[in-house]
Amino acid sequence: MNENVTIVFHGFLNLTAKEKLRLVESINEYFDATDREPVRAAADAEFAALDPPAETRKCPCCGR
Repeated sequence: MNENVTIVFHGFLNLTAKEKLRLVESINEYFDATDREPVRAAADAEFAALDPPAETRKCPCCGR
């Protein structure tokens, strides 16, 4: 695994079982789609709507 994949996978392992399941479902939805742009747009919209904004939150994976 490259460094980015290692970091993301480490974070995945820190999630709860339900969070892991939801993430895997979302990834499967992305890869199963023939047109991935709507899936990405929906994820981008959810990310932008986080309260507090993602830029001011601590990462649940690494705490930064």
